[in-house]
Amino acid sequence: MNSRHFPTTLLLVLSLAAIGWLAYGFSLRLPLFSDDIPHFRWLEGQTWWGILTSSRGIGYYRPLPFLLWKLLRSLQGGFRAPTLHGVNLVLHLLNACLVLCLVGQQAHRRSGLVGITGALLFLLYPFSYQAVPWVGSLTHPLVTALILGSLYFHRIAESRASGALRALSIALAFLAPLAHETGVLAAPLLCLLLMTGENRPSLPEVLRRTRFHWLASLAGLALWLMAPKGVQPPRVWNLEARYQNGVYLLQGLAYPVAPLAKRVWSAGWGLDDLQSVLLVCMPTVLLWGWLLWKTGWRPLLLLAAGWFLLTAAPAWLTVDFTYMIDGPRLIYLSSVGTALFWAAPLSGWAENRRGRLGRIAAGIAVLSIALSSYAFIRQRAAIYEAIGQWIGQFVRSVRSVSAPGPVLCVNCPEFLAPREPTFAVGHEGVPICAGHQLDDLFWINTGEEQEVVGLVFPDLQRPWKYHYGSAGEAHTWMSLQEPLRGAAGVLLTDYSGDEIAVYPVGALEGEGFPPADHFLADFDGRVRLLSAEVRREGTLLRVALRWQAVTPPTEDITVFLHVVDASGALAGQRDGYPLMGLSRPVAWHPGDVWQDLRWLRLPEGEYRFLIGLYTTGGGQRLPATDPAGQRFPDDAAPLQ
Repeated sequence: MNSRHFPTTLLLVLSLAAIGWLAYGFSLRLPLFSDDIPHFRWLEGQTWWGILTSSRGIGYYRPLPFLLWKLLRSLQGGFRAPTLHGVNLVLHLLNACLVLCLVGQQAHRRSGLVGITGALLFLLYPFSYQAVPWVGSLTHPLVTALILGSLYFHRIAESRASGALRALSIALAFLAPLAHETGVLAAPLLCLLLMTGENRPSLPEVLRRTRFHWLASLAGLALWLMAPKGVQPPRVWNLEARYQNGVYLLQGLAYPVAPLAKRVWSAGWGLDDLQSVLLVCMPTVLLWGWLLWKTGWRPLLLLAAGWFLLTAAPAWLTVDFTYMIDGPRLIYLSSVGTALFWAAPLSGWAENRRGRLGRIAAGIAVLSIALSSYAFIRQRAAIYEAIGQWIGQFVRSVRSVSAPGPVLCVNCPEFLAPREPTFAVGHEGVPICAGHQLDDLFWINTGEEQEVVGLVFPDLQRPWKYHYGSAGEAHTWMSLQEPLRGAAGVLLTDYSGDEIAVYPVGALEGEGFPPADHFLADFDGRVRLLSAEVRREGTLLRVALRWQAVTPPTEDITVFLHVVDASGALAGQRDGYPLMGLSRPVAWHPGDVWQDLRWLRLPEGEYRFLIGLYTTGGGQRLPATDPAGQRFPDDAAPLQ
């Protein structure tokens, strides 16, 4: 780098880092989830040599991310989420800086602004929202950094005739296939870069100068083919999937205008989502490419289009469409070409010598694309942060269960997604975990083993500000009772507020006990309230009730809990079946003792609590008496 350009370059790098931090800094506060779970579970049983020699049981052969994770685990004594997220974020920022420097090395007279604009658009590419905040996606920013680094150091080595830098470039090319199978594209991408530079050598000359990079690519391909893997061969000749994948990739290439396809799709013209994308995106891409060609940006057009086509081809050819639309991280490497594709004409307008109009138009266009992309990322950031909050509550709630045995988690979110997606094709949500992975979700964030079982109780599900799917098998209230009886503790995820909340709601403490002599209230000789405890936990009041079924009722009954302030006014209530609606007294067995936790959000103050039972059909209260047989006023047992 020329020393007189160093201050400017440093300022640009710091600016990109600041923008990247604004967009993705939230990721450092996130826990571990989704693909982190199977990756790190697999890693637990692997030796260093085992990671290098096989990927059986995990899928594709990508040892480098696993070696890095294992190293960090050894150094830190466990999986530390902030460090792991920090690696992805730093790589993303590094990749943006490499785009800036690499395009600047092309030596075109107008390459400076293209590099700046391209780096900005790459940094804020909307479909990277999965690759950066998701630790399990490390393989994508890592292979991109290795390829871009290899190309960058090769160009520097040639300009300085440096054997050390050339060796470094070749070493990065050898490492790239170990991060991701697309790392074998380092050699063809380097050839593409050389052939679209200002001094374009002949093809034989290009091949001579890149011969060791081709050796690295061939070695990486051979190693990937020989390594044992646990995946089925791709269905390459599935033409429907190739068409669907092609449309999805086209949407990623034309992302600044692609949201218009959603409006076309919903306009009632008889087009499906794929046809709408084709109608909007194909003419736009062709027109933009023609503009590049006619205005003297042919080398950069070839670089941008060639980069996109080369790097998108593996996913287009081998991935099922159902996987593709859930994996926008797959086009992270391709986003380098996408960013350059849109950056060139915009930079050309800015360099228009005929007046300010071109510079103003370019500035508005770049700002518009960047801001819309930033808004898209921040909307997904809110989803990630909601997931992080839920996982934090989930971990604390599981830890609060002291009894041995499985913890039952009801209506846990399996994924969160925006109610109104931005693009016509693809899923824009964030997966959390499957129902059978909840114990692993707890383990990966704590290092502790605990059996956690997820199930779904639709009766307590409510629409929320995001779409969500719950993890586990669906149950009716009757089929739910048996899992409840076998649980050491029960957690319920509640969607009634602005934020997801996880509540411990109680459990069956024991069964077959004789009627207790010491109790607070007896309700018609059927159910007894053995004890009640109230304590404040933050902004919530935790009311712990213990019930015993003496002769369980034959009709459906439920509980009321009324809170009265010092003036005698009703300050709050928490009515409903025990365990926040999960357990019904009509299903209890004689001698059962149940802990029933109820949560209320009330300000500091002095309150009286009135507790009773009533039939759900007519609302008639069951007679409530104290241990001496005296009936409570209004059949409500008082508790200070």
